[in-house]
Amino acid sequence: MYADYEYYEKEYLLGKEPVIAERNYLYYEKQARAEVDKITFNRCRGLDEIPEEVKDCVCDVAEYLCKYDRYSGSDAPGPLASFGNDGETGTYDLSNSIYTESKRKEKIQETLYKHLADTGLLYSGR
Repeated sequence: MYADYEYYEKEYLLGKEPVIAERNYLYYEKQARAEVDKITFNRCRGLDEIPEEVKDCVCDVAEYLCKYDRYSGSDAPGPLASFGNDGETGTYDLSNSIYTESKRKEKIQETLYKHLADTGLLYSGR
């Protein structure tokens, strides 16, 4: 584990309301860790101490993945494009949403580079 729930709550969020419930955190941390490992060529696995940039990156990606699961599909946030006459159905304009399958990879890559660009972990050489 690169960032435990205590780190997520106390160091990453700094008192803000958690997006990820504690009972779901291990799942999203594992998914985020896999993304970090993939882009860093598994360099973090061999480190004695995980850098703060990596921990923050894992938390940020984990939050995005949690929101993606929550908002993708019919509950995706976006402006209301149309509303049905029955008063219950609506269609959302998701063309600019980051919670669509087409934007998922792009958003994760952007987040990884935001946190890890200056760490040397992205360098593909030895």
